[in-house]
Formats: sequence, C-alpha cells, structure tokens
Amino acid sequence: MGHVPHPPRLDVLMDLPAHLHPFEALLPQEHSPARVDALLELSAHPHPLLEQVALAEQARALAASLNDPARTARAELRLGHLLSGPEGLAQVRSAARRFEQLRDVDQELACALREAALLDDPHAQLGALLRAAELAEEAGQALTELDVQVRLGEHLRALGRAGRAAGAFTRAAELAEAHDARVQATGALLGLGELHLDDGHPQAALEPLRAAGHLTRGEGTAGQARALGGLGRAHAAQGDPERAARFLDAALPLAERLGEPALHATLLDARAGVHGAQGQPQEAHALLRRSLALTEQSRPDEHGRTLLALAAHLAGQGDTGQDQTAQARDTLGWALRYGLEHDRPGLIAGAHLALADLAETQQDMAEAAAQLRAWAASLDGQRRRDADREAQVQAAAHAAREALACRAARRETLHLIEGSVQDASTRLAAMQVMLERWRSTSMLDTESGAHSRPFGLEVLALHFNRCVRLRAPLTLAIVGVEVQAPPTDGPADLFTSNVLSAVARVLEGQVRTMDTVARFDRFKFMVIFPETLPDAATHPLERVIDAVQGYDWGVPGMQDAVSVAVGVVGRGFVQGVNLLVDAADAEQYRARRQGPNTLSVAR
Repeated sequence: MGHVPHPPRLDVLMDLPAHLHPFEALLPQEHSPARVDALLELSAHPHPLLEQVALAEQARALAASLNDPARTARAELRLGHLLSGPEGLAQVRSAARRFEQLRDVDQELACALREAALLDDPHAQLGALLRAAELAEEAGQALTELDVQVRLGEHLRALGRAGRAAGAFTRAAELAEAHDARVQATGALLGLGELHLDDGHPQAALEPLRAAGHLTRGEGTAGQARALGGLGRAHAAQGDPERAARFLDAALPLAERLGEPALHATLLDARAGVHGAQGQPQEAHALLRRSLALTEQSRPDEHGRTLLALAAHLAGQGDTGQDQTAQARDTLGWALRYGLEHDRPGLIAGAHLALADLAETQQDMAEAAAQLRAWAASLDGQRRRDADREAQVQAAAHAAREALACRAARRETLHLIEGSVQDASTRLAAMQVMLERWRSTSMLDTESGAHSRPFGLEVLALHFNRCVRLRAPLTLAIVGVEVQAPPTDGPADLFTSNVLSAVARVLEGQVRTMDTVARFDRFKFMVIFPETLPDAATHPLERVIDAVQGYDWGVPGMQDAVSVAVGVVGRGFVQGVNLLVDAADAEQYRARRQGPNTLSVAR
C-alpha cells in the first residue's frame, strides 16, 4: 500500500515566519489563547511597524484557528490601529461586527472612533462620529462621549453647520457639568464662544470664552491662544479696541510659536482690525499681508476672508488717494479669481458686493448695478451650496441613525433567537423529565394517579427559571382537599384514596395540557400554570370547585362531605421556587379559613 499523507498539524501551520523567529522565545509554545494574548502584547511594543503588523496578523490567524471570536476581533482592531487606508478600515469594520455579536459596546466604541480617524470623506467621518457618540452614551462612558461631542462640534463647524455644531458643544458642556469634568469642556466652551462671535453676538461669547480662558490660563496651548484671541475679538466687536489689543497681543505670540497657521491668521486679521480702529492703517496693512501669506496654500476660507478684509481696509483709505482705491479694486479682483478657483461662492458674493460699494463711491452707477446683479447670482450659488451641504449632513446623520437602528434590530433579533433557543432547551428538558416519568413509576403518585411531588417541584423549577429569563408570568395554585366525615360502612382509607384520585382527575380535566397537576401533600395538590397570570388561572380553578361540589361520590349522605380550598399566587417579584410554594400554601390556608370550596388569590 502506498503512503497516505497526514494532514498538516496546527502547530506547523501556526509557526512564526523566519523574520519573527527572535520573538518565539517570548511566546508560550502551546498554540492557545495565551499565545494569542502574548502576540498582541508584543505587537503593541515599539518594534518596527512591519514587525508589529506581522505579529498582529499571526495573532489574528491563531485566534481564528482556535475559533475565538473575541481575540480575533481584538487582533483585527489592533491591525486597524497599525494600518491605514482601506486595509485598516476593513480590519476595523470586521472587528466592529464581531464585537457587536459579542455585545462588547466598549470595543464597538473603540472601533467607531478608529473608523472616524481612518476615513477621508468628511461626511463619512461625521457618520462615524455620530455613531461613536451614541455608543459612548450606551456604554455609560460620559467622558468619552464628552470628547466625541467636542470633535463632532468641530467637525460640523468645519462643514458649515453652525446650528448643529452648537448643539454638540452644548451637549459636551452639559456632560462636563454633570460629571465635574470642566477641564475637558474647554474645546466645547471655545467652540460656543467662537460660534457666537461668528453670529455677531460678542456679548454672548464673553461668558464661555472667559471660562475657557480661566481653564487654560498659563498652559501655553492653542486653547489658551484661542481663548485670548476670542476675548480680544469680542471686545473689538463691542468697540473697546484698547482691551481687545491687550488680549490679541497676548494671543499672537502663542499662536505663532505653536505653528497654528489658521489660528494665527485669524488673530492677525483681528489685530489688524483693532489697528484700523485705533487709526494705525500701516500696521493694519502689514498684519493683513502677513495673514495672507499664512493661508494662501492650504486655508482657502481663511484666505478669502483676509482678502476681503484687506480690500475693505484699502477702500477705507481711499480718500488718501486713487492708488488705494485701485489697490482695493485689484485685491477684490484677486478675491474673485481665488473664489472661482476654489469654488467659494460666499467669497465671490462678498467680492462683488464690495466692488459694488466701491463703484457707488466713485459714482459709477452702471458698474455698481452690474456688480449687484453678480452679487445676487453669487448669493444664489451660496444658497445652493448651503442646501447641498445641509443635505449631505442630513444624509450622513440619517445613515448613522439607520446603522444604529439596524444594529439595535440585530441585537434584538439575536436576543429573541437566544431566548427561543433557551426556551426550546427548557421545554426539551421538561419533556425529557416527563419522558422519565413514564419510564419510572417514582414520577407518579400511586394513591391519586397524579404526578408525584418531586416531579411537580422539578417542573416548577424549570418553568420558574424560564419565566424569569423571558420575563413571562407564572402562576402556582395549591388545592387542599378536606373530607368532613368518611362513610362508616367501608374502609375510610379506601374512600379517601378514591376522593384524592377523583379530585386529581377533575383537576387534570379542567386545566390545559401545558399545565401540570402534581401531588403536594397528604391532602393537597399543586397546579402549575406557565405563562399565565393569576386572574387567568382562577377560571379553571373555579370550575374545579364547581365540579367537586356537584360530584357524585356514590355514597349516600356524602354529597357535601368533600370540599376544596384553593390558594393562588403569581410569580410577580417572588424570589425563588420555595418562596413561591410557601406563598401559595399560605393562600390555601387563608381560603380554608374563609369556608369550604373557596379560592384566595394573593394580590
């Protein structure tokens, strides 16, 4: 016979590649979850990136071979942090799906945050941040939600959605107040203050900016520069150039040292405005020129704003000579070209309006009218652009809500499936118990023919646990039988046995097939009503009382000698099978004290 090759062994398949052999001495030799954990830990050490990625890939492959979804998801998330672009995004999304199935909301949140960092499209980033905020709230991570809301507000502000950004900043400030985390609210306070300034409400901006300034005092950070600059801008808008100059002069060196071109340009523009208000046009012109150099290459919005400010400054100096007016017109022409090149209809509209003002000042009404018509057309373009932006933001928000709704539906479906499986398992166990009853006479009560007490208690425990898990109702009844005077012309014990057997048959005839009748005590039965409220269980029990009252015992003078007393208790908040049995038995005694053939329900 020829040699039959054996399948490759797992340990051979999972050996490290040659360039990772130096790490083998640091790893458990057995291919086990411990080895996966060790590989992931090594991948987090400061090794070269290629080695980190290779270690994480080995961890993922081993976890998958061990059928360990939690460790597989951790390895994929680790790869998502190491890789960039589509590869990293695919790993993060795969990890998120696994963590969702594992119901690990904290790790789902980590995946959403990493996905937001990997995405290039701003609207896709918005969707990821919206999902992250919801997941943080669900996970109870208030401080993480605070940080996400600040990022969300900044992102929405960059997309031109000031109202939505204000909502995110306000939510972040509320979280900081509720959880005594005011330092983490600095970004939210700065965002709210700057939004008020952009809306032309300097007085409303002062309070959040002062709070942010207090929190960042002495830090030497961009946050401190933003707070100082914002306060300077607010005082300038309120007509206090001296106070504005003090704040702006403190903020400018910080922004320049930190290398924040957009912030630096904004502060230079504001300081130039203060110089203009103080009658210092040359200083204002120099600062505006510096600002243009900072933003020309990468900040089209800020650059356009500075061009308009420079043109307004030059136009304001027009009474000193025609040269200033010509420079203002040239600057506005530059702004128009820049706006067209960078698709900035708002800048184009502002330039046309300024040219119309300039033409009107020079009594050129035809040119002013032409510029006003161009301004109106540009405004229409700006409105369309704003509408498109809002539609894109709404689409991203809708997609995020849909994703969260689908996730909730999947979780609910999974919960229902698990509950159904557990319910089926419980029912199967109960059927197996009932099968054993038929196989063993010990599961039957020989005297009455009903189920035995051990069988009844076991079935009750099964139903109790299932109903607790599914939050379903469960009712237990204890039926006590009382024989007032056995006949004197035959054996009393035989008559009593016949009575118990007859009552058992009456009980079984009045209840459903899913209900269970079992012997409880010498003269008592238990009746188990799964998925039934006490009020619903009283109807068959009342029929039992009527049947016992009208039963023909076949002995003269015994028509009223047999009676029953029934105690009924619902599961409600009763904790445990034994307490439920005790409560039902107590209700049975309460019914007996009320008289024969009575029923008492615990309320």
